[in-house]
Amino acid sequence: MTAVAVRRAVPADAAAIARVHVRGWHETYTGRMPQSILDRLDLDRLTRVRRELLGHEQRISDRESSGAARPNHTERTHDLGRTWVAVTAGSIVGFAVSGSSRDDPPVAPVELYAIYVLAAHHGIGAGQALLDAALGHESASLWVLADNPRARAFYARNGFRPDGAEKDDTSWGESISEVRLVRG
Repeated sequence: MTAVAVRRAVPADAAAIARVHVRGWHETYTGRMPQSILDRLDLDRLTRVRRELLGHEQRISDRESSGAARPNHTERTHDLGRTWVAVTAGSIVGFAVSGSSRDDPPVAPVELYAIYVLAAHHGIGAGQALLDAALGHESASLWVLADNPRARAFYARNGFRPDGAEKDDTSWGESISEVRLVRG
């Protein structure tokens, strides 16, 4: 089995994470969501956004480790999550992002915002290592594409169950059916 290392992401990982994001979406969602959404994924924009988010994460982490209490008044203070990467043979092959629940009201304190592993690296433990790093054994929630049997089976193995909540996410300009899964 190929060795997988998981670590916190840093801003220099932004381009690799964006590549996994775009490729992972195409591998996972082709035929499961409107192709027009996949066609609009913009690697350069995702890299810029991810670099900004990772910079924010790093500033928060640096501040916490130095004992500083108050953020700069111009900096975002809400939880944008924490990002983890799975690395094998020196390459990022997956990522996960978790943070405070975005549901109102929250059904669990922590939410898994995203987890993707390139298809060529499925089955080597990268997804499990990312999930463990991002959530530990905490009570958590997540939203998953309703038509994503591989992901739903993975989450079920990790104690996640549907709680009956469903939504049609229209943030991409077209409707995507999602179900909420909860554990703990």
